[in-house]
Amino acid sequence: MENNATTQKNSEKLNVRDYITTAICFVLLYVVFAVVGTPVGMSVVGNLFIFAVCAILWGTIYMLLFTKVNKKGVALLFGLILAVLQLMNFWAIALVLAIGAVVSELVWRKLDRHKFSTMLICFTIQIVFWYLAQALPLIFLKDMYLAAVPAYAELYSSVYELYVGPMFFVGFLATVIGCIAGGFIGKLLLKKHFEKAGIV
Repeated sequence: MENNATTQKNSEKLNVRDYITTAICFVLLYVVFAVVGTPVGMSVVGNLFIFAVCAILWGTIYMLLFTKVNKKGVALLFGLILAVLQLMNFWAIALVLAIGAVVSELVWRKLDRHKFSTMLICFTIQIVFWYLAQALPLIFLKDMYLAAVPAYAELYSSVYELYVGPMFFVGFLATVIGCIAGGFIGKLLLKKHFEKAGIV
């Protein structure tokens, strides 16, 4: 009985294979961001909808990650990797992303992670916090933000004018919708993986 409990406990821990899968999914995430998100974000209005557009494609990546690595800690790990990388841009962006990672992990542990709805919620939380990580530091720490990204200072100065108005909520809502669409597309594309893992 004790051996079974120990085996089950060990199966819940992230292993080398899980870390590799997480790393691959993260690379795919950034490839989508570079190929799709960067061109979209080069315009002022488009910058508001980067995450909404990317989320449609990211949904499949997140669903694959959550299906293949359906363990405690994966949501936190994925979010923190993103947060750490964003330290190269601006610390406040990384801070908001880290908070999002913690929130998504708490939801991941609280709800039934074997359900698609839980995966969708955690995915949406992480992408919404990425949107907030871009918006909130720019709104509240504008001068520091622009100084941290001098190459994009002119662009973000214009984006700031949108964030402090009703367009902030339009971008937020679009991001949520993009996540929902991306999640369901991912579920459809990975139907066999879901069935094999017994995820409903």
